[in-house]
Amino acid sequence: MANIGSPVQGTDFALDALGRYVCNTYDEALANSDPMYRAAAQLSPRGDMRPFDFIIIGGGTFGTAVAEHLWFRATGRSERILVLEAGPFLLSGHTQNFPSLNLGREVWGVPWQYDPALGYLPGAGLAYCIGGRSLFWGGWSPRLLDSETTGTWPADVLAELHAKTLPTGDSGYFRQASQQIGVTATNDFIFGDLHVALRKQLYDGIVGKKIVDAIELSTLPEAPPVEILENPPVIATLSQLAALLGEPLPTSASDFKALEDELRNRLKLEAPLAVQARPEHAGFFPMNKFSTVPLAIKAARSAYNEAPGDDVRKRLMVVPRTHVKRLGVVNDPDGRRVDVVITEYGPVPVSPDSKVIIALGTIESTRLALLSFGEDGRIGRNLIAHLRSNITVRIPRSALAALSPTVKALQTSALLLKGRHSFSGGGSGHFHLQITASGLDNVGTNSEAELFQAVPDIEFLNAHLHATDTQVVITIRGIGEMQPDNPNSNVTPDLNPTHVDFGDRQAYVNLQPSAKDNELWDAMDTASEEVAAVFAAGQSFDILDPLSGATWRAGAGTGDFAATTPRVIRGPGNPRGRRDPLGTTHHEAGTLRLGDTPANSVTDPNCRMHGVKNVYVASPALFPTTGSPNPMLTGIALARRLGDHLLPPPRVINAADPSEAGFHYLFEGTETSTAFQANWEKVGGGGFIRVGRAMVMRPGSDGIGLLFYKAEQFDNFTLRLDFCLPHPRGNSNDNSGVFVRFRDPRKPVLPGTPGPNVPGNLSSVAVDTGYEIQIDEEARGDTPIGEGDGFPFNRTGAIYKVPIGNNVGQQKYTDTQNLAAGIWHTFEITATDRTYIVLLDGQPSTEFTANIADPVEKFRGRKKSEDADSGFLGVQIHTGTVLFANIRIKT
Repeated sequence: MANIGSPVQGTDFALDALGRYVCNTYDEALANSDPMYRAAAQLSPRGDMRPFDFIIIGGGTFGTAVAEHLWFRATGRSERILVLEAGPFLLSGHTQNFPSLNLGREVWGVPWQYDPALGYLPGAGLAYCIGGRSLFWGGWSPRLLDSETTGTWPADVLAELHAKTLPTGDSGYFRQASQQIGVTATNDFIFGDLHVALRKQLYDGIVGKKIVDAIELSTLPEAPPVEILENPPVIATLSQLAALLGEPLPTSASDFKALEDELRNRLKLEAPLAVQARPEHAGFFPMNKFSTVPLAIKAARSAYNEAPGDDVRKRLMVVPRTHVKRLGVVNDPDGRRVDVVITEYGPVPVSPDSKVIIALGTIESTRLALLSFGEDGRIGRNLIAHLRSNITVRIPRSALAALSPTVKALQTSALLLKGRHSFSGGGSGHFHLQITASGLDNVGTNSEAELFQAVPDIEFLNAHLHATDTQVVITIRGIGEMQPDNPNSNVTPDLNPTHVDFGDRQAYVNLQPSAKDNELWDAMDTASEEVAAVFAAGQSFDILDPLSGATWRAGAGTGDFAATTPRVIRGPGNPRGRRDPLGTTHHEAGTLRLGDTPANSVTDPNCRMHGVKNVYVASPALFPTTGSPNPMLTGIALARRLGDHLLPPPRVINAADPSEAGFHYLFEGTETSTAFQANWEKVGGGGFIRVGRAMVMRPGSDGIGLLFYKAEQFDNFTLRLDFCLPHPRGNSNDNSGVFVRFRDPRKPVLPGTPGPNVPGNLSSVAVDTGYEIQIDEEARGDTPIGEGDGFPFNRTGAIYKVPIGNNVGQQKYTDTQNLAAGIWHTFEITATDRTYIVLLDGQPSTEFTANIADPVEKFRGRKKSEDADSGFLGVQIHTGTVLFANIRIKT
């Protein structure tokens, strides 16, 4: 246990300040969350130490995305997040954001087995490092079409993915993901005369039906830069559409509706690339090419700044070089639960309220599920990936009709075409073509390098601007979906006991195309040739090797593709095959698919494993179908959706709901700071912050506190509010309460009252003169008087310290609920004269009528009409970061 608090480490070449500042060691994570491990490390005990609430297995693309989202959802709260990643910290961003780095394969690996006789290869496998494959991916991010998901994805999931605005007021998850990865500004770095000319020629080819399986542009969703607008462009603002295209608005148009339609449809050909060259807000730096590592860095450093130098209080830890072997499972009365994560170094305990998120690649996520939960006939089925083909051609610039001969440097272009093929036996399959192009002289061949990897060099800028490019190199990459539910494609445990990884059985991968897959592959290859013909416009062209750029055939025509680059998988026997081996796209999906019932899925619509109550998945393994898009956009969208499910924002109350008639808000969460301060005031210790539409109580070392509504006092009323407990149970669990009908804490103590419960602390006035509806799942006892824990009158939903019973002056308390951590619960508190009725989550919790003959009750719970200084309402700041929202009242 020597790796606790180690300093920045040096190698012969570098100083690893970045890794040390972002990451923690396994020893640090355990010694600051597990009392037994801490004791073994001979560190002093800490009474405020808490376990991790979320343990994320895999710090790759989607693990870091969901960790970052959970972190910022938990702003001001107390949830702790642990990320366990098998690989090291490698880079701080996408490899192409660095000048000419050309990283090798140091972190890539293939831990599974497969049958080479099937004719496919496993590709590079997994990138074992923080950020995973997001450091290396291509950046193309088209959105799933409705036709790629209809009938297979749960309706609720699709509705939230495609929504413009969610009930919470946030954007739908596809919109959120599009903004996060930078595809909403598709032409902020791809522009110029070559791009405009190619886009126009492709558009004319689609409209002219020269590409048979191209989807009609008018039927496609709006392009991301249009869709994301709150107020989409109208005919009167056609200049806005033209500006998005990077073109001047035609001045000679007579049919403005037809012009609008054309501009919208041409925008749908823009490549949705996750590259942002222009910031969305003045003063912000652009993200460049998207990867999830910057998200992890920002969250990790925010966690450090929240608790500098104190790992017990640090709420996010990223632990690299820690391989998770499997999960330990126990049987609770209400179902199975993971209670331990077993790593190469030892166990990580999982507390009963904690959640485990499997966020490895599809195959390794499936392997972990099989090892941990057993084979159930569902886990590992439905393995799907992508079909991929490539052709590269070099055409003369004169083939581009819209390109002026006066233009010199041609620069780059990137376009996307969506295709759909109707199968001969019924149904349809989807593909898209990624088209990259560069204006080059007759020697250059690498269009993708020009597009993504070129780093501006001021020494060559003048020469570049005055170049005269005579040729255009175009690469057309086809990406096609594989059909789901192929019985010959799956992930299983390897039957050979010698095939192990860290002592546990490896996975075995079966991936075979179906007859429909092969038919789609042919249709996609045909479409690629048709697009090449559209760009060549009847002129001869050169067919190039997509990998090396070598000329395979000069002066070719469209009839020469079949012989020059046949429609077969590239390999030793077919070095010119245009098709990439199956399994080399890194786009595996489907084996832990989500669905409405266990009969048709492995996970539920909220990404939780059926039959295991605290395990969730963040991975393309969730996809019931893969469509043709790269899984990044959908995976990020589902990761954000999972974060919102695990740490949901407050609900939005429908004011038109008849049950809300007569209620008005004391705190809605949308008030200005000035309005809030005019209505609410804090007395006593601690503090609070406003996060979104919620108030978060923040205890301090200066005793309990009270946040009370000072703008109004009340007689009889019904009070409704929502509250959330990040840590309802365990060490230093959440403890708060709702106080009703207390005296103004700013006024002198009323003669005859028992006096302040805590001398000098104004918040104690609420304890002495009002009633507290308690929030405490552990029913903590009153330590100053030696009271033990567990008494029902100290538990959530009870009126604090009022005896339990059926007699006058006693409360009829019903303790039937075990409140879940991190979600929102509701109180409805009705006060009628001296009677109080409390509903918890809609169920009866307690009923109490005060005995006015009891001297103790004489000064408590008085209405405003009984005492001009009474009738106040408030919430307590006690222990933990309890949240409150939607506080409203009816009188």
